[in-house]
Amino acid sequence: MPLFSCPIDKMNYMTQRILLISLVMFCAWTANSQNSQLGFGFRAGLSYSKYDGPSEMGPNGEALESWSNDKGFHIGGGVTYKFTDLVGARLELSFSQRGTKTTYEGPSYYILGRETFPYKLNGTRTQNLNVNNAYIDFPLTAYYKIGKFEIFGGLNTGILLASTGGGTITFDNIQNGSPEDEFILSLNHNYKKDQAGGASVERTEISISGAPFFEPTFLGAYYEFEERDKMQYQTIDMGLIGGASYYINEGVFISFRYIYGLGDVDRNDYDISLQTINGTSPNFTHVQRADTNKSLSMQFSVGFSFGQ
Repeated sequence: MPLFSCPIDKMNYMTQRILLISLVMFCAWTANSQNSQLGFGFRAGLSYSKYDGPSEMGPNGEALESWSNDKGFHIGGGVTYKFTDLVGARLELSFSQRGTKTTYEGPSYYILGRETFPYKLNGTRTQNLNVNNAYIDFPLTAYYKIGKFEIFGGLNTGILLASTGGGTITFDNIQNGSPEDEFILSLNHNYKKDQAGGASVERTEISISGAPFFEPTFLGAYYEFEERDKMQYQTIDMGLIGGASYYINEGVFISFRYIYGLGDVDRNDYDISLQTINGTSPNFTHVQRADTNKSLSMQFSVGFSFGQ
């Protein structure tokens, strides 16, 4: 399986962005030919990112959630203004993937028959979800050169372009079922397009104490919600940048940067407990957690610079 998958429509979308970046690069090169204080650079590489926040706690004080790094890529270019030979500022435009792998494992609930008469199961949930968010980033940084090294820091503004997720839910140890009862459902999330209650037409038969239930095979991003007002993830992601570059020669460099998100990456409307739910059938209400999850990202780049 390839590291990244790119359907045709996404490839066309990315191509448009790359052409836009190329146009910015050309304009910067043209300006550089007329102003010795301006430089131009291009970089691309791998990203490792995750979201991090307080975990939901189990009945014995154990953490039920964990986050780990997801792989992605970034590509972009920028314009540099040199105040002196050692000090300057840089404005960039880049496309980057920043997501996370998240796992929930512990006591939970599952509502069967949401479309008919809801019935709550109590048991153990193991949920694995990979979130892949794509951004257009506008990093603005100041730098200082020390020999072949350059250290830099500043502010990043990311605008969310696409937001998807995929994974599975395994539900077992069902208290109001038989010991052998267990089922697995797939998560197929498109956080921009999915609607409340959205799921696949295809159904999976689930047997609880010998009684058959038919649940959607694939659950959408907002399947558990009756209403969907906004998207789960915030459109704007602001963060601080810090990093360093090493210039192999005057034009080629390798670089590392760390981006620390300043705000909550997702909206509290969809930040719910997976451990408990209030109410009785058919009127269940989610328990809101409203905690803060921040985006953390590392980028490893190879780049080229001109006039710097």
